[in-house]
Amino acid sequence: MSTTSASVALAPSSFDTQSFSFSKPQEDQAFSILPIDVNPKLQKICEKTDYPIECLTSIISFLDENVDMIPMSILKAEIDAIHNKTKEVLDKTYELSMNPPTSRLLPLCLKTCINNYNVILESKQRILDAITMGDANELSMELSHNMEHVFACEEEFKEAKIESSMAELNSLLVKIITNSLTIEVDMTNF
Repeated sequence: MSTTSASVALAPSSFDTQSFSFSKPQEDQAFSILPIDVNPKLQKICEKTDYPIECLTSIISFLDENVDMIPMSILKAEIDAIHNKTKEVLDKTYELSMNPPTSRLLPLCLKTCINNYNVILESKQRILDAITMGDANELSMELSHNMEHVFACEEEFKEAKIESSMAELNSLLVKIITNSLTIEVDMTNF
């Protein structure tokens, strides 16, 4: 996989990645499972990400037929996907917080997650500003921080020895953020 000037090494020290299922499809199978025809330019961009299927499925609804299939357009669509997926997991978290807790620690875990998801939502404009300004360092930093916020939520459940009800959504959110970090965008050509 090639990376961009905006990619970073992501190895949070306090997070056990066994909580997530990060299996990668074999490259020759990656797009054969999709039921629709995929724009070849979009396919080429997503094939270079760590999670090509998630790249396509997460952004397809944010692209119309008039969008220019260039890395910057795809990156902006991924940012929209991060925002929407974060709203989805935040809604689920609020929903869980309304139910009687199964553990006395569950409300604390959920509160930590809610706070972290809100921080991710608040970062969208800073990320879009970094893209517009061609600031690869700021873009990388914001996306990496967003990943850390997801990890912090999962870590809270792990420390409380409670199964995370958001693990699947968090896994997808991490994959979308990872793809955003690996989309090949030459930040100097904005």
